[in-house]
Amino acid sequence: MAIYAALAVFLLQFDRRGERPGPLGSVVVSAVGPLQRGVSVAGEGVRAIWLDYVALVDVRRENRELQAQVTDLQTRAVAADDLRAENERLRRLLDLGDRRKDLRLRAARVTSRAVSPYFRVVRVVLDVSQPGPAAEAGMPVIAPGGVVGMVRAVNGGEAEVLLVTDPRSAIDVVLEQSRARGVAKGSGEPDRYVARLQYLQKDVKAVDGERVLTTGDDGRYPRGLVVGRVRTVTDDGSGPFQKADVLPMVDLNALDEVFVVMGDSGLTEDGGAFVDEKHKGDP
Repeated sequence: MAIYAALAVFLLQFDRRGERPGPLGSVVVSAVGPLQRGVSVAGEGVRAIWLDYVALVDVRRENRELQAQVTDLQTRAVAADDLRAENERLRRLLDLGDRRKDLRLRAARVTSRAVSPYFRVVRVVLDVSQPGPAAEAGMPVIAPGGVVGMVRAVNGGEAEVLLVTDPRSAIDVVLEQSRARGVAKGSGEPDRYVARLQYLQKDVKAVDGERVLTTGDDGRYPRGLVVGRVRTVTDDGSGPFQKADVLPMVDLNALDEVFVVMGDSGLTEDGGAFVDEKHKGDP
């Protein structure tokens, strides 16, 4: 085989005419040319496919890296939103404490809700790190928007809170503008949080949307706490009273943190002075 190859090379060299191939070389070039062009084209195709593959691998890697970065940024954004929401809730709680310095408040966190839609109850965990007396049944529970309800039972560091919309709840109230009095009694409706304003006299011009406040006369809730707003005032027929709904100012379906009212602090509402006795009369 080596002899044939050497002979072929010798013949080609012998056949050359200066810079151009001779007759034998021309025949060889004509015979081998198509094969050479085919191999060249195939090589270029393989090279292009290889470069495309390499580029695709790089793109896929970059896509994975970018997707990981996007996921990380989304996770951080959600965490930042949660942190901002928590800070806002805590700020509102602190603002409530600053506004009602006449009350001794103890922070609590909502942990669960009653399964029954008719009995509006939530369970809260008290902040046992705070010094002072323990929570007891009958103590009011409030949030930045207003009244949440009342402690129904206490078991260790956990309290069961009866919401203002529970049918077992009744609060002596006064309307902020018309000064009409009544009782806000929970409706127990399964599909919404609402109370009924009972014993609202017909001669009272109740204003739709006006705030409903606690009177403090029932000996359970401090005076001047917001229970909700009046909605849908209607005539009660032949009786002496009107009908009205009271929509809580607190979003009872999205409670996270609340305050248990442990009692009076002995200060005025703004904390500027001491009081010797409880205020009497309308709030």
